[in-house]
Amino acid sequence: MKKLLIAITCLLSLSAGAQQKMNTFYLVDDSTKSAIPAVSVSIVRAKLSITTEKDGIFKIPGDLSKMRDTIIFFAQHYIPLRLRLRDLSTMSSVGLKRDLPAAKMANIKLKKDTLLNDFSRLDVSYYVGLHADDPSYDFLQLAQKFEAPKAGCLLTRVNMHRLAFFINYYSSDPDRMARIELEHTKFRLRIYDIDATTGGPGKDLCDQIIEVSSSDQKELDISLNKYNIIIPNKTFFVAVEWLRDYYNGGSVSIYDFKTHRYKEHGFYKPSIGISPNTDKMLNIWALDFAHRWKPYTEFSPFGTDLAIKVNVEY
Repeated sequence: MKKLLIAITCLLSLSAGAQQKMNTFYLVDDSTKSAIPAVSVSIVRAKLSITTEKDGIFKIPGDLSKMRDTIIFFAQHYIPLRLRLRDLSTMSSVGLKRDLPAAKMANIKLKKDTLLNDFSRLDVSYYVGLHADDPSYDFLQLAQKFEAPKAGCLLTRVNMHRLAFFINYYSSDPDRMARIELEHTKFRLRIYDIDATTGGPGKDLCDQIIEVSSSDQKELDISLNKYNIIIPNKTFFVAVEWLRDYYNGGSVSIYDFKTHRYKEHGFYKPSIGISPNTDKMLNIWALDFAHRWKPYTEFSPFGTDLAIKVNVEY
């Protein structure tokens, strides 16, 4: 199913009742001209974002020449492309240029295995997107910072705790039984080197796409052995990239103490847990709609880490 940025029409100064033109675009590799799947398409000021599907097609309604926002196209292993929305009015396809991942180190002999950021899953009680004062998902990725024992470690496993539960859908017919559905989710795992300038996530360290699917598991144990991910520096990041589509969309009702009413807030699965352990430093970074990495302070001062732990060999 092709993605449609419907919400844009509410933010544009177009004539009421006028018939909207539908603009269709193809996201392709700049060299091969083949479709790029799962591209993050975000509109900066409007704070809108979707993830395209395998066909690489997305649509925007309205007169693009009158739009005054910025659109960003971002896909793993490609250089982010930033354009003015009105520049799209003369285009039918958008080409993204390849961005090579960080070079891997030569083969090394590994003798030790270490678990980083360990915690008890039974103590995880807060989740991103549900327990914040403003649970709206104004970010595209969330990353946990790790410090390896030494440079040149091999990342072998990621373990993360997310919110998962049964959802009951009751029919309007009282004679019919309740239907039970599991909370399915799909996301991408990203591994980053440190950016020497910002101290946040930098270059991709994996030359393959790591896509994770889950039905009802609260604890996701992900083996990375086949990816041969070498950590060139001691500091690295493990991030969750949300696939912002209807499959992963959800909502939560939050009580507003100012209006004394409940408000519905949209969020995207998975909702990652906050580690019960507190560090002296804040180790969570968030990627916003303008594709800038910033420290994530929503749960500070006690929420310094995500409920993500990793195994490295060295």
